[in-house]
Amino acid sequence: IFISGHASTSLSSALGLACARDLKGEDYNIVAVLGDGALTGGMIYEALNNIKKTQLLIVLNDNNMSIEKNVGKLSKKISKIRVGHYYNNKLRIKKMLGKIPVLGKPTYRFLRWCKRHMKFTMLSPSYFDNFDVKYIGIVDGNELKDLIYYFTKIKNNIKRPTVLHIVTKKGSGYLPAEENQSYYHNYYVTHDSDKPSSEVVGIELVKLAEKDSSVCAISAAMKESVGLKKFASMFSDRCFDVGIAEEHAVTFAGGLATGGAKPYVLIYSTFLQRAYDQIIHDIAIPNLPVTFLLDRAGLVGSDGKTHQGLQDISYLCSVPNMTVWTPYCYAQLRDMIQRSHNFGAPLAIRYSKSLMEDGKSFCSRWNVLIDNSASIKLLAVGSNMVKNALKACSVVKNTSNILVDVVAVTTVKPLDCSYLNTLHDVKIVTLEENQRNGGFGSLIASYFANRSDVSVNICAVDNEFVEQATVAQQLQQCGLDVDSIVNQINKLC
Repeated sequence: IFISGHASTSLSSALGLACARDLKGEDYNIVAVLGDGALTGGMIYEALNNIKKTQLLIVLNDNNMSIEKNVGKLSKKISKIRVGHYYNNKLRIKKMLGKIPVLGKPTYRFLRWCKRHMKFTMLSPSYFDNFDVKYIGIVDGNELKDLIYYFTKIKNNIKRPTVLHIVTKKGSGYLPAEENQSYYHNYYVTHDSDKPSSEVVGIELVKLAEKDSSVCAISAAMKESVGLKKFASMFSDRCFDVGIAEEHAVTFAGGLATGGAKPYVLIYSTFLQRAYDQIIHDIAIPNLPVTFLLDRAGLVGSDGKTHQGLQDISYLCSVPNMTVWTPYCYAQLRDMIQRSHNFGAPLAIRYSKSLMEDGKSFCSRWNVLIDNSASIKLLAVGSNMVKNALKACSVVKNTSNILVDVVAVTTVKPLDCSYLNTLHDVKIVTLEENQRNGGFGSLIASYFANRSDVSVNICAVDNEFVEQATVAQQLQQCGLDVDSIVNQINKLC
């Protein structure tokens, strides 16, 4: 089983598996399972363009967002004929008719014409015919007997790439999921009491759009998840859902910006990785005023290792012309979105699913939350790290009478050099929900590389993938929980 956390990849991996099988001269079946949403991503078409005659089965699981007009029972009956015994004897029929003098070949050509006429006039051609891929459908994917019939017939009779188009009902059998398909998209649903950051983002973007008709919002098949439900209803002509096409979303935003619009790309941190090339070439090099609103930055709990937002600081800070802001509270998130309106250059605002309710406003300078003029400085990036830093500060003060300073890092690029230049004879502890390599801690260590009076201790995620768990468990595993921070402080004393 080859599993990927991001969409539109299954056919490419399946084709690779099938070609490896054929190179070895082995004989087994390859099945690619993809949803209809995956067909909005370009990788599917890149794979189809290279599929040639490779034998594999493509199961298109279509849950009521069909890629083409349903053709009903007639299509189902024709499909059963096409995968059945008689249809797959067509080569023998052709060979037999070819032996009949005079009438044989004309008869075969007439039968072939009838088939094609029925296919193209009565059924309408399948899109997959453009790639010379056999298409079978539409089949009820909730009927187990039908699925077994088709899978068996295809396995035993078809030796070329084949699409089996099935229709299923999302959330079938569970009424809450049937009625709220977007919310129950994940197999694990939490009912958090915290206000999601996406709600705040959506409200602020509506405010901007009401004042400025050039404000646009772009989503990659996740409008509601990133907070654009109200924006989309109020400004439908300025809200673009491009499907699962992150690369296109970013370059499209660049085009909007070049044309005088003010685009906001709302996307989960982990999904923006797919458009890294476009960020560099289509946004940063021409220095275009595109704002990226990166939801789910940091550890994401039950979504698992494929969806952790643990690389964005590293890869965004390496891009020239890019600015990266990191709010820790809702007030700062609001301020940053408002200030982004006239920022005039590439900008990324990264935030976790929920933020702290209380905090200082944003002023492009780091916020010193606890100032004891102490020799140990905790530089914390993001809401979870600020909360844990404040708790750790309280613990060491009460248990060991150790004083530390806590600083909320609101911009990781550029660094707050004015603050850093005031530091002498100190021990710095950096805290971030990002990988250690190339992250905020690395930037601070590099900044003080030639200073012997300042030591930098990096608390970040090691260069490994974080397994599924709760966020609290993941923080503990990564050494970013309160106890781990307290231990780090005690080691420095």
